[in-house]
Amino acid sequence: MEVWSGILDSCPGLLCCVVNIRGRLVYATHGYKTIAARLLGHKCEEGRNYPPLINELDKTLHEMLTAACLGGTNAIEVTERGRVWNITASPLRITSQKVEGVVIRIMRSENAKEKSPAAPIVRTNPNVLNSVPFRACVVDSNGLILSANKFLSYGFNTALTSRKITDIAEPESEDELNSIISKRSGHAECRMYELNVKENFYTFDESIYHDEELNTKDDKTEKESESHDTSEFRHVRLHASPIQWDEKEAVMITFEDVTEYTRTHEQLRKLLTFDSSSGILNRRGLEHVILRELGSTIMKAGHLSLIIMGIDNFKELNKSKGYMSGNRVLRDFVYTMKKFLAGYENTSMGRWSGDEFMILAHCSGASGVVIADEMRERIKDVALSAGVADLNDGGYVSVNEFIGAAYDAMSEAKGNGGNQTVLARRNK
Repeated sequence: MEVWSGILDSCPGLLCCVVNIRGRLVYATHGYKTIAARLLGHKCEEGRNYPPLINELDKTLHEMLTAACLGGTNAIEVTERGRVWNITASPLRITSQKVEGVVIRIMRSENAKEKSPAAPIVRTNPNVLNSVPFRACVVDSNGLILSANKFLSYGFNTALTSRKITDIAEPESEDELNSIISKRSGHAECRMYELNVKENFYTFDESIYHDEELNTKDDKTEKESESHDTSEFRHVRLHASPIQWDEKEAVMITFEDVTEYTRTHEQLRKLLTFDSSSGILNRRGLEHVILRELGSTIMKAGHLSLIIMGIDNFKELNKSKGYMSGNRVLRDFVYTMKKFLAGYENTSMGRWSGDEFMILAHCSGASGVVIADEMRERIKDVALSAGVADLNDGGYVSVNEFIGAAYDAMSEAKGNGGNQTVLARRNK
């Protein structure tokens, strides 16, 4: 401590602290303590683990510190009252003093624009990965796992070393995962199937972290962690940081469990885009699908037809036989439509309004008429009127015009007495 108080405090205004390889705060300047308390909410206690895991920012700092212990220099920006601060974590090794760890420095963004010095090469220390409270591994430029910490290894029945990262994490986009490995930064969304954990595996026991070494864990706890159910996959976000491993450039990958967030987002999406009573796409969901399929069809120069079907005299049916009877008709109609369309590839269906339904099919207008007529034949209890618009033949310049043509054709069918299909006329 005397070494650091003499060196660091001799530079007035230096906002800097030193953390050893075990994650303990060795020394912090007075200025750093003041800014860290205000900016990060940290109470800098020498000899204690640093930073304390209070919020998401602290987790990011921990990733930076781990990467720095493994030879990488990383920086993040934090905004406070309109001012931007740059926090840098760099590797530290002084052989004569037998010191190894990390230097954290806080600077105002104006000074932080100066080019950071190149990170020194440090010796590989696998125990560093075990000193952080999150799942992490080191991969080479080809995505081959060089080392994995125990928090990640606990979730698997087999050794991870020498396996490809894609063996344990299935990316939503392989290009995205390859990109963060080659750039040694960024994040990618993945699914993990082999894990033996059901709970959010990004959490941990903070009491262990604050009071004892993280790598002290009894055998009973380890055995319990191996007995979790593997029936569910987890959604994870992989974060990449540049490091040095065996004096070569490598990447540290940390795993953030976003399963609950992803599932909640999916549930909200379904509420917004699916009809609650019929279980098929609602109007909003259909509009999204039409936009997507229109773009795809135009790019591929394919065929696309839009079919809108309405139940004839549905309001009168509701009035004469009651709401429950009308609801049964809708339910039976949806069931028949699902079963019928199961035999067709590349079709989408949904509920456009109360008694109006839509089918989007990758076929010509003539084929769309055949689909509509077959549907009408399958529905025995009520009569249907259908309108069909052909994207290729119509010359439509907008989504609304495309939908409007199919709707007008259905209205024409109803006006002609109903229980028939009308193909929209080509625009002139």
